[in-house]
Amino acid sequence: MEHADLDEFQREEDAQFLRNLIALSGGDPTSFQGFDPSSWRDIGVTEDGWDNVVHDPSTNVDSDDETGGLVPTAHNLKNTTRHYDDWDRPYKLNKAHALAADVPDVLKSAAELEKEGLAWGETGLAVGDAAHEDDLFAPWKLVSQYCDMFVGKKNGERAAPYFTLEGLHQNRIWDLFYLHQPTKLGPDNGPVLFVPTYQFEHLLDVVNAKLEINLTIPPGKNSDKFKLRFGAGNGPRPRFLGRSDTAGRFSSLLHEGIPSPNPEDDLENVSHYGRDALLDILQMIEKASPKPKKSEKNRYKRTIAHREWGRAVKRTQRYLGLREKNGEYVAGGNQPTMLDLDQPMAAKPEGSVLFVCIDIEAYEFNQDLITEVGIAVLDATRLSGIAPGENGKAWHSLIEARHIRVKENAWAVNSKWVQGCADKFDFGNTEFMKQSDIASFVEETIDHATMSPSGLNSEPRPVVLVFHESAADIKYLQTIGYNAFAASNVIDVIDSKEMHQYILRSNNSCSLERVLGYLDIPYRYLHNAGNDAVYTLRAMLGLAVKKRIMSLESAVSGRTKGHVTVAELREKEGWSSGGEDTDGGNPKGLAGIRSS
Repeated sequence: MEHADLDEFQREEDAQFLRNLIALSGGDPTSFQGFDPSSWRDIGVTEDGWDNVVHDPSTNVDSDDETGGLVPTAHNLKNTTRHYDDWDRPYKLNKAHALAADVPDVLKSAAELEKEGLAWGETGLAVGDAAHEDDLFAPWKLVSQYCDMFVGKKNGERAAPYFTLEGLHQNRIWDLFYLHQPTKLGPDNGPVLFVPTYQFEHLLDVVNAKLEINLTIPPGKNSDKFKLRFGAGNGPRPRFLGRSDTAGRFSSLLHEGIPSPNPEDDLENVSHYGRDALLDILQMIEKASPKPKKSEKNRYKRTIAHREWGRAVKRTQRYLGLREKNGEYVAGGNQPTMLDLDQPMAAKPEGSVLFVCIDIEAYEFNQDLITEVGIAVLDATRLSGIAPGENGKAWHSLIEARHIRVKENAWAVNSKWVQGCADKFDFGNTEFMKQSDIASFVEETIDHATMSPSGLNSEPRPVVLVFHESAADIKYLQTIGYNAFAASNVIDVIDSKEMHQYILRSNNSCSLERVLGYLDIPYRYLHNAGNDAVYTLRAMLGLAVKKRIMSLESAVSGRTKGHVTVAELREKEGWSSGGEDTDGGNPKGLAGIRSS
């Protein structure tokens, strides 16, 4: 800071100190004529302000523990606006006492206080007039977010209704002021709204009286955020917008009544100190926001995950011909009808995709040592004309599979944590392959889609990868040297574990064995990679069909019509994916796996 700016800063601090001293002494400025406020600037009070100050009821002054002398300073005076009227003993006043004192600092009833809040004296300002030099302001953004930012959970939940838009205007008048953000200080984000600090303090008094709690302006640095003073260095001051006594009037003033920027608020005549001070205030307001509670952050993540799971289920149904795009029902028309699982689907499978399921087994004592790779493939184009049957069981015979054992690691058989079944592949013959050839084999299967009824295709097929717990198997693929993210023809990833969780609305994941049991699909010799790949595809089919029937039953009965509201979506933590008139959106590819 330049020397001239430092001098100006100190003069402003001294002037502020003197104003507070006059106010605390009864408001008579003549008592301090000739007084030099700078002489008190450095008298011994710590940065924490009142921590070493004791109130002496016999003299009605505050004194230092050691000296016994009166020690008012700019720091402690500017942060003290309320005093208890009755003291029955010396009491050490500190931050903890200021926040948690049992002695109420509001003696009037809630009704009396609300009456005061409807009877503020007129400001004497016309619309667009600059505020008085000594006025203190609180940003409306911080007023409305006070509970979320500065009040604990218990009292915050009780006080929250008073800080909604309607609650803030119940039996209350606000004098609204605005300040256009000078473009020379940064991008213009529109005017900032303020209310007088004393009106915000009065709101806290009302809430305290109604709830019998003790909300205050926060101490320390946060206190300054609610007691903003403008005009330093000839800088612009907030301008009067009008009085608001209802939420409707507030919205009308804010969106329709703010005048254009006043030429007098240009920064050409503002000192460097004034510009910096204004920029600090505006940046503080812009950045101020409640810190999300950990539980809320986790809830948000769960909501997003649940919604994505539901969309993935709907896309899967489209690829299988169980649902049509753009919210149309399979039977056509605008009304939902039940599916006949013993009849072929009326819709054609979307995209002519190739479902490719990959399961990888690793040695239980060394997860980097891959022992088996299982691949199961379902060509969706073969589903047309074939009825799915209960839980898609009639489509099971269309699945083709291969089981690969890594030749060098054939000795590594799991038996401690899971019972390995490397020699019990039920859907063909087991093949042995060198580890160095595994990556190219997987690449041919996925990137070039060679595994299909018609053999090698001239163009790669669009592939939908299927896993049970996708993140783990994709990491295993990287271990064998295959990068799934480089496959340009992979259009989507489906996880049977997440499909099952979505149907049950459960955050607890289940093993493939339990999912198969839920669908009444027979199985044996799990933990053989080839078998697991086949059973995972069967689980995907069963879950897609089962959920489609459940959705149509609800739609036909009228329980789920149209879009789900935002409030319902939040309450349900994303378990609804938008109702029967949505289709799951565009394919996601591997983007979701990469971001996780």
